[in-house]
Amino acid sequence: MNKLFLVLLSLIVTTEIFAAGGGTGTIMDLRFPAINFILLFGTLGFILRKPLKEMFDKNAEDVTSLFGLAEEKDKEAQIRLEEYKRKLDNLESEKNKIIAEAEQSADNFSKTHAAETDELIVRLHSDAKGRVEGESAQMNRNLSATLLDEVINKVKEKINGDKGLQDKATKKLVSQI
Repeated sequence: MNKLFLVLLSLIVTTEIFAAGGGTGTIMDLRFPAINFILLFGTLGFILRKPLKEMFDKNAEDVTSLFGLAEEKDKEAQIRLEEYKRKLDNLESEKNKIIAEAEQSADNFSKTHAAETDELIVRLHSDAKGRVEGESAQMNRNLSATLLDEVINKVKEKINGDKGLQDKATKKLVSQI
């Protein structure tokens, strides 16, 4: 405020010195508008100083809180980035682990399947052998029964064809009773 006053005073004095002799306009003609200007801006400055200070303080607080929030978000982003990097690093090892487990499972399945197939072949061979033996025994019984029937039929024919043999067979049967 003092500097402004000194500037205005120096302008007034210099115009008085150079305007000696009755010129058309002087700096003194501007003194009332200058006083009005000083009063207007002085009053506005006095009245608006507190609201302007509050507004700038509030803006400063907002900017500070935004910077704090930005730092917080940056820290969270860094933590997430590190977490994702760890996950990506672990991804390769997880993939290798899963592949190894799958290969192990395939090997186990192959071994189990081979063992089951061998077991099935042995069991089928045993069943086939048992079936062949059973069918062979059945065929032998059928053949024996057929052979016995044929022998009996031939003996009957022979006995029926010869009267002497019939008498002999009848005597033998009666003697056993």
